[in-house]
This record gives sequence, structure tokens and C-alpha cells, in this order.
Amino acid sequence: MVLHILLIILKIIGIIIAVLLGLILLLLVILLCVPVRYRMEASMPGEIKESTVRGRVTWLLRLIRIDASFEEQELKWRVRIAWKSFGSEPKKEVTHGEENTDREETRKEQRVESSRGLPKVEKESAEEKTIVESGQAASKDMEERSGKKTEKSPESILQKTHERPEKVQPEKNSEKPEKTDKIEKKEEKTGRFEKIKCTIVKFCDKIKHTVGHAEEKLESLSEKKDKIIKELEDPVHQKAFSKAKKETGKLLKRWKPKVIKGTVRFGFEDPCHTGQVLAAFSIIYPFIGEFLSIEPNFERRILKGDVKVRGGFRMVPLVCFLWNLVWCREIRKTYHDIREFQL
Repeated sequence: MVLHILLIILKIIGIIIAVLLGLILLLLVILLCVPVRYRMEASMPGEIKESTVRGRVTWLLRLIRIDASFEEQELKWRVRIAWKSFGSEPKKEVTHGEENTDREETRKEQRVESSRGLPKVEKESAEEKTIVESGQAASKDMEERSGKKTEKSPESILQKTHERPEKVQPEKNSEKPEKTDKIEKKEEKTGRFEKIKCTIVKFCDKIKHTVGHAEEKLESLSEKKDKIIKELEDPVHQKAFSKAKKETGKLLKRWKPKVIKGTVRFGFEDPCHTGQVLAAFSIIYPFIGEFLSIEPNFERRILKGDVKVRGGFRMVPLVCFLWNLVWCREIRKTYHDIREFQL
């Protein structure tokens, strides 16, 4: 009887573990095999200000959805997970009726405040009158006192004028002899020559110091260059780089969009910028040249065209990519060398 109960308990525990493992496997299969789909549309009538871009990313039968758009120089986005959604809210447009009601309310408030403030104004005016009267009385007292002082001032001024001592006139016949003038001129010349000599010596020392510092920098740069070239020419590292390049090419082919259509005409005020953007497009042109036509304009500023991109990708190719890189001995060796590499 006891054994029978133990077997039933073990059977229930085994069923629960099997169900949990099945759920984990189901989640892994969903994550790896269900594709993430994306779509992007762009319309450019002629200028960047008037262009619009819209994009959408969905996963798991649109249970998870991300929408983004760029219209009228404003970025709007929204994320929805099952029944919950959040994102940037559009600005509320104020109608003329609401504006009129707001104006009427402000006028009423101003009228109420003015009616309440009338007695205060009368009190303030009375206080101002008393302050002005007290100020006038104080000014009269000050004038009387100043008048008494001014009566005594002329006599004191006359006494001070008599008591002023006479200025001593300097002697006109005080002149330096000619010998002292010559000696001072010689000292000034020698001082100037010494200053010029010191500046030249300092300048030469600075040049020597800068030249020596530049030579040290060049030597250190040449040593670093030789060290980097030695690491790059290592056969193990070259095999690792070729393997990583091969695997990334496979991943990009599997993740390539299914639909790419459109035409783009672009140009800047400076032809140099147009050439730089065209050089950047040339990197990815071998992959999208069959589907997308790009026309540069070196004469005027323009951005015109329509572009549509649609596709999807799964996580299985990414897992295979990481698996192949991890189990490659050359890649592990190069990763270890890069972490320990010091210039």
C-alpha cells in the first residue's frame, strides 16, 4: 500500500517535470522559428522637411507590434504587447471655441481682481500723501541748517588761501653731465643685447626639445605598427578572420529583405557631400543594386523618390552563426590574443 502511494507521487512529479520541459521547449521553438517581420515605406517629394517615413515590426501573429513614423519633422512611435500599448501621444489641437472660452475666463478673473483691489488703492494713496508731507518738512529743516553753514564758509576759505604755502620752484640749471648720459646709453644697449641673446637661446632649446620629442613619437609609432602587422600576418588570425567573414556573409544572405523597390534622387548644395554619400551607398550597392536605383545630383539640393522594404528574419541563423564561431579554435585563439594585446 505504501509503495503504491509512493509510485503515484513519483508519477505526478514526473508528469509535472515533463510538462515544464515541454513548455520550455515550446518557448524555445517559438523564439527560434517564429519570424520577426518588418516593413518600411518612405516618400520624398523634394525636400527633407516634406518627406515621410513609416515603419512597422511585428512578431508572434502581431501580439507584439512596434509602429514608428516621421511626418512633418516629428517622430511618433507606439509599442503594443498583447492588449497593452504605450508610446508618444499626438499633440492636442486647440479649437477656436476653446480659445474664446479661455479668453472670456481670463477677462472675468481680471475684473474680479480689479473690484477687490479698489479700497487698497485708496489706502495706498493716503499713505503716499503723508510720506510726501513728512519729506517736505525734513527738506526744509535741512535747508535751514545748510544756510547757517554757508554763512561761515567764506571767512574760512580766505584764511585757508592765506595759509597756503608757496610752491618751491625747481632749479632750472640742474642738468646731468654728458659722461653719465653716455654710460647709461651703453648700459641700455648691453641690456638689450643680453635680452635678445637669452630669447634666441631659449628658442633654440625649445626647437631641440620638440625635435627630440617628435623622434621619440615616431619611434614608438613605428614599433606599434610593426607589432600590429605581426599580429595580423599570423596564419591563425588570418584563418579566424576568413571564417568570421564567411559566416557573416551567410547570415546576411539569410536575413536579406525579400522586397526592395524604389528610386532615390539626392543632392546637396556642396558637391563634396554628395560624393561622400554616394561612396557610402557604394558599399551596399552590390546587394541592393538590382532592386534600388540611386541617382546623384551634383548641381542642386534635392531629395526625391519612393522606397519600399519588406522582409523577415528568424533567430535560427543567428544561433548557427554563434555556434560556428564559438566552436572554431582559431577564433577562440584570436579572441584570447586580442584581450591580452597591448601596444
